[in-house]
Amino acid sequence: MTQLATYLQNLQRFGIQPGLERIRALFQSAGNPHLAYPVILVGGTNGKGSTCEFTARLLSQSGRRIGLYTSPHLYNWNERIRILPGEGLFEGAISDADLDALLNDALPHIEGVAQSLGQPTEFEVMTFLGLWHFARQKVDAAVVEVGLGGKWDATNVTEPLVSVVTHVALDHMDRLGDTLEEIAADKVCIARAGRPFITGETNESVLEVFRAHCETIGADLIKSNLKMPTFQQQNRAFAMRVAHQFKMRMRWSIPELPPNIMFGVPGRFEEIAQSPQVIIDGANNPDGTQNVAAELKRQQIHSENLILVLGILADKDFTQMTQILAPLAKIVIVTQSSSPRAASTTQIAPIARQFCAHVEEITPVAAAVERAQTLADAGDTILVTGSFTTIAEVPRPSSP
Repeated sequence: MTQLATYLQNLQRFGIQPGLERIRALFQSAGNPHLAYPVILVGGTNGKGSTCEFTARLLSQSGRRIGLYTSPHLYNWNERIRILPGEGLFEGAISDADLDALLNDALPHIEGVAQSLGQPTEFEVMTFLGLWHFARQKVDAAVVEVGLGGKWDATNVTEPLVSVVTHVALDHMDRLGDTLEEIAADKVCIARAGRPFITGETNESVLEVFRAHCETIGADLIKSNLKMPTFQQQNRAFAMRVAHQFKMRMRWSIPELPPNIMFGVPGRFEEIAQSPQVIIDGANNPDGTQNVAAELKRQQIHSENLILVLGILADKDFTQMTQILAPLAKIVIVTQSSSPRAASTTQIAPIARQFCAHVEEITPVAAAVERAQTLADAGDTILVTGSFTTIAEVPRPSSP
């Protein structure tokens, strides 16, 4: 375990604390390194991680160094701070040594802010480290994923050249609001005056919230309604629009990519094994599980050939998520990750039994996947989904 991982474990008790005072003070203490390079800031309920990945990779095709800051991670904190082009499963991830050195340099700033404004949260510290690292490494630009919402998210301390909200759905309602319009009003706050705000949203009531805010502050609302065969193809095409807007303002030349080239995104309908096929997907809300269901249909993976391993967090709508996925499988194995936020198998299994005749409860996740493999027939697919904490515990040959 790195020094940073140990340090962040101690910060988890501070939870999520709205407000930008601490993160602003951190950057001011360090000389505002987050303003040393142009930023694309990407929010949205779903699709923002893939959009960030695709956009960063597209920009890196020009030979420039692109910082990529995302969350959550699958295996270790290093994955959240990357510089492309790079190598490995999580391309260009910061090394353990660099991460611990960065923390040591950051601690005086963190401790100073803690004394004056209260302890910075886990996410605030990671955001500070990631964006400071990009400045130290002299990146040409950075693609930054919003953690939660927009208005009070630590990433909103940046001054993005291009702001993006992929899509708005009901999630984190305890913090962002009970309606799509309330959630949209929070997310649109990453827009900036005189700069493009790009969205793939199609819901007219949400778009009206976006229009009103953009008109008020003088941002340029750009709608990008792209219908493609798959969710990831939509994300790729959307990322190309984002990259195009950015390169126009930077006057960069980015090579055009053939339309059939796709970038694999870890943890997004990712095949990690064959015979039987094992797919992992980090869908963690009803909107995300609907996308998973649509992809199963597109790939013609029918219920008679699907074994579902399902583990969901307790603070998500696990009832609706289970109702969407359980009818699509011949066997459901309900599991529970090691996350303290995980819902118990006894919470989820009764719901699954309403829609599937064969339901088992097995923990830990690795044992649930092993059981699925013993039950699988030739030609079956095992899908592990429900949260990133669940799929992170699935054994894979290439895991770090």
